[in-house]
Amino acid sequence: MNRIVVAIAKMKAQIETRIANGIVTAEKVEETRKALDLQWDEYVAFQNLKSIAVTSGKLSPDEGMTIYNYLGEAGPDHFNGQPVEVKATLTQILRELLQAKIKAA
Repeated sequence: MNRIVVAIAKMKAQIETRIANGIVTAEKVEETRKALDLQWDEYVAFQNLKSIAVTSGKLSPDEGMTIYNYLGEAGPDHFNGQPVEVKATLTQILRELLQAKIKAA
């Protein structure tokens, strides 16, 4: 089971439910999507942390490839164009990978 794919699907369902229930607007969701854009240094750090997580067994090779595909290979523009559910989920994963790196230091 690819935890990344499952988490993105759950996030998408949550966002759709929140919009349908009037908890949040589609406009606010789009604002959040744009706010989650990565800069070059964040993009590079994420690619590196993802690779380390795969080699250490924290992420499966399939999960690592899923992240790689969502990040894109030419820079942050590919990631920055992703839907909010992808960006929110991967931003959470980046946070967790950074926390693990800090804790290990």
